[in-house]
Amino acid sequence: MGVITPVVALIVVLGVASPVGASTAKSVAVRIAQYAVATADHDNPAHAVTAADVTNAAGIDTLNTSNLFVLINLDDVFGYPRLVLFFDQKPFSDICLNLPDTIGGAPTIIKCPHQAQGLWDSRAGALLVSNRAIAAAALAGKAVSGADVVSAAKGFGPTLRRKPTFRAGQGGTVEFTTTAEMAPNTKVTVNNCVRLPKTPYGIPVEVPC
Repeated sequence: MGVITPVVALIVVLGVASPVGASTAKSVAVRIAQYAVATADHDNPAHAVTAADVTNAAGIDTLNTSNLFVLINLDDVFGYPRLVLFFDQKPFSDICLNLPDTIGGAPTIIKCPHQAQGLWDSRAGALLVSNRAIAAAALAGKAVSGADVVSAAKGFGPTLRRKPTFRAGQGGTVEFTTTAEMAPNTKVTVNNCVRLPKTPYGIPVEVPC
């Protein structure tokens, strides 16, 4: 019997050589995650799997035979550092896995946490309001203030949990609250916090609430 090289062994273990028709979207998601973990394990030095490892594995067409899209990667959502969410366009569904934070661990399929999905979905709105406030202040020749944020949030999706009162040049953290509908009759209320800059033309940064 011939010698099986580490690469061939990895392909056999992960099932890359199996027919496309034999794979379900969930099995493909697990295969991508396993490959990402194996990439981290075999690196020099070995390390816990990272978002870059997941992105790399998802970009390999012989692994990602279902064309899954990485919607949430590792460390994308505060409070869910080891969550990876794959989006399956057919039949328009989410597949979630928890990836290990240690070398040699195994990924596991989990039920997608609605709180994490809500935080991710509402993140863009919170940052957009913040950027609108920063831009309006910059056009007026000053750094953003709490009043600018209040003005930018009027009539927009996310609402302010409390009115920010910081002055221009002070910078401050603003908390937005959003109610997101995750499924029929399933709603979650989430809070996204954004740190605004002390200087004009700065960049807002999402921070833990």
